[in-house]
Order: sequence, then C-alpha cells, then structure tokens
Amino acid sequence: MYSSFSVSKRLILVPILVMVAQVLLMRSVSSLNMNNAFVYHKCSANQGKYKPESHYKKVLDSGIQELSKDKEAFRGGFVYMDHTDIKEVRFEPERVYITFQCRGDIYGPQCRSCFATARPELFKRCPRDKGAIIWYDHCLLEFSSISTSGKINYDDNFCIDTARARPNAKTHTRDEVLEFLTLFDNLTSIAVTKRNNFVKDVEKPALYAAGEKRFGNKKIYVMVQCTKDLTPKACMECVRHNVVQFQNCYENKPVGLKIGARVFGRSCNFRFERYPFVNAKTSPNYLKF
Repeated sequence: MYSSFSVSKRLILVPILVMVAQVLLMRSVSSLNMNNAFVYHKCSANQGKYKPESHYKKVLDSGIQELSKDKEAFRGGFVYMDHTDIKEVRFEPERVYITFQCRGDIYGPQCRSCFATARPELFKRCPRDKGAIIWYDHCLLEFSSISTSGKINYDDNFCIDTARARPNAKTHTRDEVLEFLTLFDNLTSIAVTKRNNFVKDVEKPALYAAGEKRFGNKKIYVMVQCTKDLTPKACMECVRHNVVQFQNCYENKPVGLKIGARVFGRSCNFRFERYPFVNAKTSPNYLKF
C-alpha cells in the first residue's frame, strides 16, 4: 500500500525531470553551436619551405596582417587574397594566395574569433611551409604559393564519420540512404541557386544551405557549403564528387546510413548529424523539408 502523497510527488517529479532534460539539451546544442574545435590541418610539402628572413615570409606576414584588419571579410565570412609587396621591384614579384572562409551560419565577431585562433595555429603546425591549410568547426584558413581561386581542390579532402550504425538498428536501411541522397542533392541545388538572404544587394548564390528532415521517428540535420571563389557549377561538381568518393564514410554497408559524417575539403564540405549543429536563425537558406 502507498499513500497519495508519494503518488503526487511522482507526478510532480516527472514533469520537472522532463523540463531539466529539455534545458540540458538546449544548453548542449547551444554550446555545440558556439564550439570552435580544431578539426585537421595539412602542410603542403610539394610547395617547399621558405626561410625565416625570406621575401616570401615578408609577403605572407603582410598578407595575413592585412586580412586581420579586413572587417568586410569577417562580416561576409569569406576572402580570397592575391597578395604581393608592391614596394618590391621584381621581374616576377613573390605572391601569396590566402583563402579564409567561415561556416555559413558564422559571421562577425565569431568569424573573426575563428581567424584569430587559426592564424597562429597554422604557423605553429606548418612552420616555414609555403602552403598550408587548417580546418576548425567554424572556419578554414589556407595560404599558398600557387593560385587556387576558382579551382576545385580534390587533393585535400577527408572524412570523419561520427558513429557507426548498429547492425540491428531498424532506422538504418538502404531506403534511408536513398532518401538521404535525395535530400542532400536537393539541398545542394538550393545552395548553388539561392542567394544569401541575410546579405542585401548580392545576387550571387550563397553556396551554402542547411536544413532538417524527419526520417521515421527521428530527424536528420544536414549542411553543404563551397568556398565562394567557385562557380555554382564547380560547387555542384565538387560536392557530387565527394558524395561518391566518401560513400563508405557515411554509408555503413550493408546496414545503411551511419549516424553522422563530416566531409571536409578546401573547395567544399558537407555534414549530417542526428542533432542540430548549426544555428538555424543565422543560417542562410535553412529549410525544413
């Protein structure tokens, strides 16, 4: 036998626990969106090294310094810089090409913060390399002695799978993989045709889109982005190439779709998870399918 008092306590406790769980979930999602974790870096050995007192080092430093003062770069989330020292009279002046881009939902102070983090870390991880690239959750930074603007880079792509599907998971089926690929293709088409609805007077496509869709009793969250030096056609080509190249990263044969995966590159990247990882309110072209 039990009292009505103990029952009432349980009735009160259940909704309180639910509220606590919801608050914790909201906090975890919020902290995830604010997190700017290091992902990966790559030093371009084929471009060679520069000497500490070399002219290349001087041009590189002045280019990075100029970028750090460029408010428009952080406001818009992208810059491609062809930099040289115009004071230096040379037949073939030394040039440095710098690419910086933030994730589509990151601009302003957060974008600047990612650059401030990536800048010293790239020099630390790739000392005296003429070419190097580093990825964070919120941005990528690359410098190179070779012009990269508008060119699709397939050499620096890599994939991280979040988790493997469980062999007995009913939600992970071949049909789900096909549904995911259809969703992803639709999202990519939106990225290369729709402009950034947060930026006025810019008619170029955003080359970024994100969204969510319910798969059975769960949701899947997706994002695709290309660097803005690519044309829409090149962006589509880059993404589709990586979808094929990294099939084993997001598909757990013969079961089906993995729980999540992230494909990174210099030219394009995409990601899907079972939880929200971008800020829907600041994401251009965020859709609920």
